[in-house]
Amino acid sequence: MASAERCCAVCGKVLADQQRVRYCSNACRQRAYRKRATAATRTSIPAAANSDIPGALPALVDSFVGRRPEIERLTHLLGQRRLITLVGPAGVGKTRLALEVAGRLPQQAVLVELDSLDDGDRVTQVVAGAFGVRELPGRTISEALFTTLRGARTLLILDNCEHLIDATAQFVDLALRRCRGLRVLATSREALAIPGELVFSVDGLPLPSGASDPMRSDAVRLFVDRARERDQDFALDDDTVGQIAAVCAELDGSPLAIELAAHRIPMLSVDAIHARLAGRFELLTTAHRTGKARQRSLRQAIDWSHQLLGPDEQVVFRRLSVLSGTFDLDTAIAVCADEQFRPEQVFELAFRLQAGSLITTAGSSRLRMLESIRLYARQRLDASPDGAATHDRLTSWLTELAQPLVREPVWFPLAAQRRLEGLLDNLMVAVRWTASVDDERNAVLTVATVRCWMPRGFLTEGRKLLRAALDRVHVRPEHRCLLLTYAGYLATVQGDAHEGVTYLAEALALARTTGDPVPLISALYTMGAVCQATERLDDAQERFTEALRLAEAQHDETAVGMVLERLALTAHWQGDLDRADELISGALRRLRAGPVCHGMSLALHTAGTIALRRGQRASAEEFFGDSLRNAPASWLEVPFALEGLAMAAGQRGDGERAIRLFCAARNIRGGDRLYAEPAWRRQVEGSLGDWSMPDDGELTRIAREVSRLNREQVMAYALHDVWTAPSGSAGQQLGADEQEVATLVAAGLTNPEIAARLGVSVRTVAYRLHRVRTKLGLRSREDVVAWRHPGERPTPPEETPVVH
Repeated sequence: MASAERCCAVCGKVLADQQRVRYCSNACRQRAYRKRATAATRTSIPAAANSDIPGALPALVDSFVGRRPEIERLTHLLGQRRLITLVGPAGVGKTRLALEVAGRLPQQAVLVELDSLDDGDRVTQVVAGAFGVRELPGRTISEALFTTLRGARTLLILDNCEHLIDATAQFVDLALRRCRGLRVLATSREALAIPGELVFSVDGLPLPSGASDPMRSDAVRLFVDRARERDQDFALDDDTVGQIAAVCAELDGSPLAIELAAHRIPMLSVDAIHARLAGRFELLTTAHRTGKARQRSLRQAIDWSHQLLGPDEQVVFRRLSVLSGTFDLDTAIAVCADEQFRPEQVFELAFRLQAGSLITTAGSSRLRMLESIRLYARQRLDASPDGAATHDRLTSWLTELAQPLVREPVWFPLAAQRRLEGLLDNLMVAVRWTASVDDERNAVLTVATVRCWMPRGFLTEGRKLLRAALDRVHVRPEHRCLLLTYAGYLATVQGDAHEGVTYLAEALALARTTGDPVPLISALYTMGAVCQATERLDDAQERFTEALRLAEAQHDETAVGMVLERLALTAHWQGDLDRADELISGALRRLRAGPVCHGMSLALHTAGTIALRRGQRASAEEFFGDSLRNAPASWLEVPFALEGLAMAAGQRGDGERAIRLFCAARNIRGGDRLYAEPAWRRQVEGSLGDWSMPDDGELTRIAREVSRLNREQVMAYALHDVWTAPSGSAGQQLGADEQEVATLVAAGLTNPEIAARLGVSVRTVAYRLHRVRTKLGLRSREDVVAWRHPGERPTPPEETPVVH
């Protein structure tokens, strides 16, 4: 009797090769292996499958929003690494992310919550209880636990390890060595710091960026989801979405903070929630009767981290709260180091705060505190006797950095300015504090702030800050001279020649009484520039000649070069081109030999102007191009360089290029009320006939196209003749709030003025302005103004020319 045919143990298919033992193919063999492995895991830890035991994963009752890239990355990494620690600040969502990842994995997972445990010696006991393991006669609890886990493939989630970090690290290190199939996913505000650990940083949820739909942002979607839990009829329009994005941005994308904010719906509107974020610790609480206490308010969440700090760490933590925005380690040390802490101690304590997620990295060698954490620390600082001394140290540090801007007559080193630009938010903190206590250092810090604002085009804001500083009582004469000189310069740059001359006359008179040549050189130089701009050339030459004599006596070659450049331009307007050539050559030689400073762009432009007047078009074009390359350091020179290149292009017959460059310069001038002195304006306008001007309709089209170019696109075209089709268009619909902000920006209002006008916060204005620029493909405030009025050409009065 023939034997029965043998079939595959997996799929039941008759085995073609009856000699095969059990499977018809390698694929079925692999399926059988996986089935046995899964069964072995489940039977080796029967407690883990029981939902009644402490270690079972909880059934989550609310939806999970976002984090898709993190989940995919962690799922992949858990197949390769045995220990991953999710590290991040309070409220960032580490626990929820760990549970979501565990719920997507095939192996069993056990959750152990350590936040309520206050004894590190009980870590092993609590973990054993989560697995349903009990101590047996003759065996310790750790031996019983490791025996259970030794042959199992399971994931252990250790949640909130930071307060028992040493004990947890020791347990995990031993468990991983004893149990080959064990993997650990820990959540903590600092790493375990043991061999084999992979630290996975968890940041806030992504915020809206670029031209993307805000509803694609995880942060915005989380707010909407939680708001609709409170109000099923919560409606969205463009304004509401924009306000939600602003709330999420101010909360740094923190899921806990966003959820707490959304819980105020419908009692408060989104705009009202945003307006109340200055008092966020009172606002961001919840009435939930269940859940962990530290998750019921933003303050309690940060309190948990603060309580884990040692006394010295708490001191440095609250001192760092005076720093706004990003800062470098040197600034952190300057603010915190005193007789109590040496610099190396501050370095170590700051490192510990960073390890504990209370300060975060913000690019290469930059640090920052999340705003909610900073405000919490600031409240701690204000409640301590340390506040005034901490502000004083910040003020002293920034004043020291600003000294090169004060010491040198008529020029400033760009390295010093760029260092200060990286601390601009903190400069404003120091300016406000020194103003509140009538500290004389306010003058120096005000000038430093204005100097950093000028390349960004914040001229109106600069003038207001200077006026406020001049109203203070305690100002040293040499510092008052500096304030008056800058105030006179900016007033003249914006066309207010009367105010400019008034300030400069006072500066000059005061400077002559100080006995210090530095403020006198600055006042003479600036007054000479005003005289030059108003075509009083003999007066200008007299002021510059006196300034040159004083600069030579100081042996300051860079200052000499700056004054020679002004004398060269004066000689040019007087018609003495040979003398102008001689003077500008001396100026360029000195400026090229000295430190990099803002005067280089100015001198190169003057060289181009002289060359163009002498018919040397190729040389002129080269000089103007070099002036533009150097202009980012002295932004006020950009429109002059563009106009010089436009005239050179017109002379060689490239009318379209000339018109585009002219329109780009006009947009910048119109955006910031930057007017050219009459002599330069006549030269530019006199060349228009060489450009083959199109009809009015074509000119309007070109002007509109150019107005939508961002700064980089203008530079690429001017320097490399690369024309980029304007990104974004006026056809992209702006929301009502965005149209309102764009209109007020075009009217010349600053962000604080707009905020006061609309009854919203300055941050809200900044965010709406960001959205305007994003939708229109614009990069700067002046681009928004130019877009709003593409066909208008500024026509300044003849009696209010600008200093060039």
